[in-house]
Amino acid sequence: MAQYHMLKFRPVPTAVCLLLLAPGLAYALNGAHSLGSGQDRSGGRGNIGNTRVTPSPVIPPIATIAATEFDCNKPANPMETMLCQDEGLIRLGNRLDKVYTQAMDKARQTPAGALSVSKLQQEQRHWAHNLKDCMKSDNPHMCLGDTYILRITELQASWELAPSLTPLHYLCGGGGNNDVLATFYRTKPATARLVRGKSQAILHQQELVTGGSRYAGQNVEFTIRGKEASINWKGESLLCISQPEQ
Repeated sequence: MAQYHMLKFRPVPTAVCLLLLAPGLAYALNGAHSLGSGQDRSGGRGNIGNTRVTPSPVIPPIATIAATEFDCNKPANPMETMLCQDEGLIRLGNRLDKVYTQAMDKARQTPAGALSVSKLQQEQRHWAHNLKDCMKSDNPHMCLGDTYILRITELQASWELAPSLTPLHYLCGGGGNNDVLATFYRTKPATARLVRGKSQAILHQQELVTGGSRYAGQNVEFTIRGKEASINWKGESLLCISQPEQ
C-alpha cells in the first residue's frame, strides 16, 4: 500500500469523539431541535391576531449513514480509542461518512436497487473489519489514515462522486476479452477505474514514471506511457494501446 504521510494532531477531549461515526446522532439532534409546525412556544395553535396560520407539513429528519459501527462512547479496543480521540482521524471518519452516504444514494438509484445497497454494505463491513490489521503495523496511526484515505477515494471512483477525465479505450493484445476502458478521477491520491468486460478494478496512483504514471490495487497494476499501457490483471500480462476517440 502506498504511504501518504499525515500531520499528527493533538489529542482532543473524549467528547469530541462523538463526532466520529455516530449512526443515529444527527437524527436524534434534528428531532430534538426541530420546532413543532403551527405551534407557538406556549403550546398554542399558531394564531397570529385573528389570522389562523396553517401548519406546515412536518418533514421527518433523515438519519445519517455511518461508514462503521464504532461507538465512541464505549471504545471496544485500542484501535477504536485511537480513531475516536485523534482529531485528524476524526476528520477522515467524518469525510468517509459523507462519501459513503453519497455512495449509498447512488446505489439506491441503480436498476439493481436493494441488491446494490446490500453489496455496498457488505463491502463496507469487510473494510471496517480489516481496519484492525493496522494495529500490527509499525505506525498504526499512519496506517489508519492511509486506509481511510484510500477507502474514500475508492468510493469516489466506484460511484463516480469525483470529477473525471475523458475515459480512454485501450485495445490490448492476446485476443479474447481484452478491451479495457480506463477512467481517471481527480481524487487525492489520483485513482483510475478499469473496466474489462464485467469486471472492474479501482487503482490508486503509486508513482510517476517516464512519460506517464503507475497505478496499482486489487491485484491489478496499470502503467501508462503515452498512448501505450501495460496491465497486469491478476497475473495476466496485457500490452495495450489507447484508441482514438470516435
